[in-house]
Amino acid sequence: EKAKVPQVQLFAFATISPVLAVLFSNPFDTVKVRMQMQGQNGAPVLYRNSLDAFTKIVRLEGLSSLQRGIVPAMYREGSKNIFRIGLFDPILAIVHDPKLNQKKAPLWKRSIVGAITGAFGAFSSNPAELVKTRMQATSNAQLGTGMQYNYTGFWSACYSIVKTNGIKGLWVGTSMSLARAMAGTAANMATYTWLRDYVLDNNIMNDGKKTDLLCGLTSSFWTALVMNPVDVVRTRLYNQASSGSGRLYDNGIDAFFKIAKREGPKAFMKGFPTSFMRLGPHFSLTFVFLEEFKRMSLRYQYLWNRE
Repeated sequence: EKAKVPQVQLFAFATISPVLAVLFSNPFDTVKVRMQMQGQNGAPVLYRNSLDAFTKIVRLEGLSSLQRGIVPAMYREGSKNIFRIGLFDPILAIVHDPKLNQKKAPLWKRSIVGAITGAFGAFSSNPAELVKTRMQATSNAQLGTGMQYNYTGFWSACYSIVKTNGIKGLWVGTSMSLARAMAGTAANMATYTWLRDYVLDNNIMNDGKKTDLLCGLTSSFWTALVMNPVDVVRTRLYNQASSGSGRLYDNGIDAFFKIAKREGPKAFMKGFPTSFMRLGPHFSLTFVFLEEFKRMSLRYQYLWNRE
């Protein structure tokens, strides 16, 4: 019988891999948040494009400002992907039992499973996602976009939110986060796993880092394309004040129609280049780390069994 990676290890690998990847991709996420927040409700546009945002942030706030929100970003990746990636194969095996089906799972089944695991991941990671977004939108050089919360750290931010809005305040924007994660994970996991199976089964590429990299990069493009409109709405909801004049939107649907009316349809693709610049390296590295951890586990099992 073919050796398999134990499920406990798969959960661990699904958690660790994206945490490592976000160390490299977080600067692009910071720029994406700034781009998506600007121009709302007639506010001035501070950045012409993603490159302009990069250069202004570095020049006026310092290089370290690109890593704003890195701690909540790491919490987010871990709490999200233990479900998003970790549950994907077990649920797919239920939906498409390999013992009863000779062929690999079709793309549509993988998309459904991706939507399910994405929903679990979005709900569990919402507090960290909320804090991360608010920290990334904050600037100490008048370059911040949206509300400026000036949190000093992840846990102090959580305490501040709970003190002001109660526990439910940590799950602000959950509906949009669920929609984003379901659409994004359906595209991401379905495309990545299907493409990887295809190139390996047809001997187009070998099982290795190049295959992981190419499949991860391809899946990231479709993920960014599908998620960006929802991402813009969610970012606006996360950043707005909980009450008073700073509260611009009642909910996700209200935000969608207000953005479309005031800023036009193009507003929903704000930050798309930066989003792809973030997701490309992020998912490529995530899947390279993930598959390499799996290969290491199988090699260890092989050596252990030989002894």
